Amino acid sequence: MAANLVSLVMQYLTPDMIERIAAALGLDRNKVGPAITGAVPALLAAFNNTATQPGGAQKLADAAKQQAGALGNLASMLTAGEAPSLLEKGSQMLSSLVGSQNQYGLTNAIARFTGLGQSASGSLLGMLAPIVMGTIAQHQGTTHGLNANSIASLFAGQKDNIAAALPSGLGGVCPLQLALLAPSARGGSGLAHLLRCEANTRGRPARRDTGAERDGSRSRSRQTDHQQHHQPAHDA
Repeated sequence: MAANLVSLVMQYLTPDMIERIAAALGLDRNKVGPAITGAVPALLAAFNNTATQPGGAQKLADAAKQQAGALGNLASMLTAGEAPSLLEKGSQMLSSLVGSQNQYGLTNAIARFTGLGQSASGSLLGMLAPIVMGTIAQHQGTTHGLNANSIASLFAGQKDNIAAALPSGLGGVCPLQLALLAPSARGGSGLAHLLRCEANTRGRPARRDTGAERDGSRSRSRQTDHQQHHQPAHDA
């Protein structure tokens, strides 16, 4: 039976590790813990979307190779004051894997779900991205190797696990589950849907006045005028 990738990442994120991450980012540990339960499957959903794009699986394989063996040193690096460097590299990795616009949309989705705010959510995702890729490197390195085919196969077999791990509240903020669908089923990039959802929920731009809406408005206006014109007058 294939291992659950979400569970493998969460096994590494022990209470002690969550405490270290929260301290390194200057965040409340009691808020970071629940946020991680949503951020990890959200990242995996975003990476799954990358794996379905041309050349995406190879990009993921290359990123995982760079993180091979990194998990063993992460805890000590966090306590040694190297968190800023880790965060910068993690954020750059995330941007290169999903694109800057998709990273922005993902950050907003996590911020809305967790209530941590956009800056804190972005930092948390930047810190978690190397952990997720390091876990993939650790798992694949001992099973199927790190190459485009093995990464594509890995994510193809993990879609149900990732979708099941996404908290319902996060799915309600924006449809991250769409990033787990095949391109033909979702009509394009899953994260494109995520970005459109974020744009709608963030700005709530005024709807364009369509011809049908104008005609309906005119019809209702004429009905109101007709009713007022024929309404019998009442004596004072």
